[in-house]
Amino acid sequence: MDPEADITLRALKFMTSESNHVCRLCFASTEKEEVSLEDIVTLQRSYLNETLTFVDMFRELDVLEEPSLPQVLCVNCATMTINTYLFKKLSQISTEYWNKILNRINTTLDQSQTISLNVQTAYFMMKDNEHYLFTSRKRHTLRNKKTVLNKLKEIGKTKQSCYKVKKLKTSVMCEECGEKFTSNCHLVKHMKVHSNSKYPCPQCPKVFATQLQVEEHAERVHYPKKISCSKCSKMFSTEKMLRLHDKLHHVAAICKLCFVQFPSKKQLRVHLDKHEVNKCSRCNKSFLNKQTFKFHLRICGNLDDRQPSFFCDICHKGYVRKNGLRTHLKTDHGFGNVLSCNWCGKKFDAISRLNNHIVKHTKEKKFHCEHCGGKFVTQAALVYHTRLHTGERPFPCDMCNESFLSASRRMEHKQRKHFGPTKECHICHIKFITGHQLRKHIQRHYNPHSKLFVPEAVAPFSSYQSMAANSNDKAEQYPNISKLLSM
Repeated sequence: MDPEADITLRALKFMTSESNHVCRLCFASTEKEEVSLEDIVTLQRSYLNETLTFVDMFRELDVLEEPSLPQVLCVNCATMTINTYLFKKLSQISTEYWNKILNRINTTLDQSQTISLNVQTAYFMMKDNEHYLFTSRKRHTLRNKKTVLNKLKEIGKTKQSCYKVKKLKTSVMCEECGEKFTSNCHLVKHMKVHSNSKYPCPQCPKVFATQLQVEEHAERVHYPKKISCSKCSKMFSTEKMLRLHDKLHHVAAICKLCFVQFPSKKQLRVHLDKHEVNKCSRCNKSFLNKQTFKFHLRICGNLDDRQPSFFCDICHKGYVRKNGLRTHLKTDHGFGNVLSCNWCGKKFDAISRLNNHIVKHTKEKKFHCEHCGGKFVTQAALVYHTRLHTGERPFPCDMCNESFLSASRRMEHKQRKHFGPTKECHICHIKFITGHQLRKHIQRHYNPHSKLFVPEAVAPFSSYQSMAANSNDKAEQYPNISKLLSM
């Protein structure tokens, strides 16, 4: 029989007084066992202790009260009614508890905002007979009040001493020129400017200020890497380099400003930049990376510094920074040792740049979003995604009022809205807005299966690698380049 017809038949039997044993909720027959709505139930839970009838539960659950309807329940519906009532009460009580806890925390945080920014705060919770101290490294343990207070004093002294040490690090000064640095490491690198004696690396064109730096460089770059890290796939030449790597990448670290724990010191250093506002006073742009911020300060408002000042003697390509020209000479013209990508053959002058490039092929998502937990392949993709959360558009167009998430988006906008297509194909002379569109178009001229295939066209290739037999011949042919790479 159709279920709806069955329910209708049972309801008609109840209305004609043919049968009074019908469940109020599911219309099932209750002739064998039933529960009256007037029955009293005692509910005892950790969050509830009440004695009430099923009528009271129906009233709390907004079930229609009608004396002419059946006043009995089957056992299943009676159990369901009790569980539903308990769930509603539990949700109400939990909401009240959460509101109380959050209000207490907000009150405490509001009080902490009146304290100086340089003062660190610590919190603990006390019960009448029990005193718990919560830390980021250990589980809560039962302690007496005196122990808790002593621990809080110890934490306060530790934070104060760390802050003082951090301030002292900023007073490192060069005795030659008086310039100040934030660390001894930066001072040692700066002393290379004042050093008359130079120590070249016997295996590459790099030059260092001290022999110790040469040895450390050779240990890090040129020694055979036979020692593997047990926690990742990286290889190292000495136990010392392995220990430094483990300390930097695999030892958890806690931010002393916001007490957030990070899986490594490297990630902590990236996080610490967010606490310091690197904002340009000229254009009001903000930067998370300190090195990018320093370079921006040098060129902001100075159009001359934005123009290329370092040019390649071979292809005359210009670069704003000297390091950009060095990289170009190594990767494009074969001066010095380079590293090649196994997937696409692209060349790099540093293992770090190669590793950052390889993830584009492996698609390893090791960058996590703090807002939604999303994972991304590159740091640049994470920064771009984060701006979607924050609404930040730090790249305004200087020709209209629009702002953009990245410089590339801004450039595409200017080429599309203000300049028009400027990239011209040298074969058919069609113009495109972006260089990517032009490259994709030119590839079709060299593809025999494309409608745009031109048999007379010769595919471009780089002939720079065949200009000399080895790096010594190139050094003799271009003495200015050799001098640049040895600086």
